[in-house]
Amino acid sequence: MTEESLPAVVIAASRSNAMPPRATTVVDPRFAPDLRRLREARGLSLRQLAGAVNHGKSLIHQLEAGQTKPTFDVAARLDDALEAQGALARLVVDAPDGGARLAHVTAHPRRVDRAAAEALAGLLAGYRRLEDAIGSGPIMGTVRAHLDTVTGLLKDAPHDVRPRLVDVAGQWAQFAGWLSIARGAERVATLWNARALRWATEAGNTDLIATVLSFQGHQAELQHDLPAMIELSRESRRDETVNTGLRAYCAGQEARGLAMAEAASSEVLARLSEASDLSAQAAEEPLSPWGYWYTPSFFAVQQGSVWRYLGALDSRANDRALELLTAGVAGVGEEASGAEWHGRNLVHLAVAQAQSGDAAAARETLAAADAIALATASRELARQVTEAIQQLRLSAMP
Repeated sequence: MTEESLPAVVIAASRSNAMPPRATTVVDPRFAPDLRRLREARGLSLRQLAGAVNHGKSLIHQLEAGQTKPTFDVAARLDDALEAQGALARLVVDAPDGGARLAHVTAHPRRVDRAAAEALAGLLAGYRRLEDAIGSGPIMGTVRAHLDTVTGLLKDAPHDVRPRLVDVAGQWAQFAGWLSIARGAERVATLWNARALRWATEAGNTDLIATVLSFQGHQAELQHDLPAMIELSRESRRDETVNTGLRAYCAGQEARGLAMAEAASSEVLARLSEASDLSAQAAEEPLSPWGYWYTPSFFAVQQGSVWRYLGALDSRANDRALELLTAGVAGVGEEASGAEWHGRNLVHLAVAQAQSGDAAAARETLAAADAIALATASRELARQVTEAIQQLRLSAMP
């Protein structure tokens, strides 16, 4: 990946050798072990590598131990010395910066205005992209800090600003709920989703209400509460004024819940057909900032995940699952190939591969999912990988 193709949140290169890491710098957890692996592969000692990048041996030791953060410049120099082709620099990311306006209104909450609310909305959009690149773990603490700021601003917001600010607060709370689900923090996720739903209702944002309901359905799925998953998914798409892509997602999630609950195939297929029609319609509409992930590849994976449950007893259904899941997984861009949600998609693909009799491919795919779980420290993804191995009775992965 070239520097020009990196997400906007990736550091655009502070080239000053003396500049310390920014307070908002986020370093992917893979940086420290990758640095050590690359150094050892090149046969270099700590002192030799330090000399090659014109820094002290102690800095390299601290970087490999995860005790200090690198600047983009240091990471780029290490890449050059290790001939790593930018692998390390891509792991050094700046959290989106809200700018001077947010700092001002945080210090003077009674002066919050619509421009500050819009800055918070833009900040959230950056964090959503950032999570795609490096997972939920590295950004969870910073997101919570921003949520504390938003919650504090709500208390003193002028009456003419509060409607927009409470809308933005609901979106931040929904994102925190999503991150908490990925972290396996079910209780925290439940609390943030409940707050998001309350704020979305106050703001009258029907799209956000539907989003929170659908994510509560996703949380119910992870808890194996299929009746709640189905009903929440159904409720989230009830309002026909809600964004088409979101309704397609909700219909697909309901179809998967029905398939998991072993409902009548006619009922599953009816909902799957609805999801397919809505996703085709959504493809003709511009993607919204909050739903940028509702792409054809995303819907291919989601619908493929439904077919893989049907494929447990029907080889033709499993063939369809393989077709959709393979295409959907292949359509994920490099910037999101290490995301937790992509790891979950790989688990679905591995199950379909195993059901088709290709145990070797299933093991390889699960190994890739497990690597993502390890890199992002995702307990939930790790649990899904382990569960799939046990369910499919696969031998040790490569």
